[in-house]
Amino acid sequence: MDRAIAWIVLALVTAVPAVLLAVTEVTSCADAAPGMGPSWCTSGPVLGVTGSWVAGTVAAAVVVVAVVQVVGAVRSVPAAEG
Repeated sequence: MDRAIAWIVLALVTAVPAVLLAVTEVTSCADAAPGMGPSWCTSGPVLGVTGSWVAGTVAAAVVVVAVVQVVGAVRSVPAAEG
């Protein structure tokens, strides 16, 4: 059962930061001097679009592997006789 707990912890430690990094946005603005052109702002994910996809894909893969390992660990525990 310790294996199952370890896989659950690994899944959480991987998935939670990946989700937080994927949904957190950063905004950057530049004000132009008067008469020198327009001011502009940009915003996007902290890791960038590509980085967010990579982090999400890796986290999803780790969660899938963890679920398979937890199911295998739970099934391998013998049922209590009674």
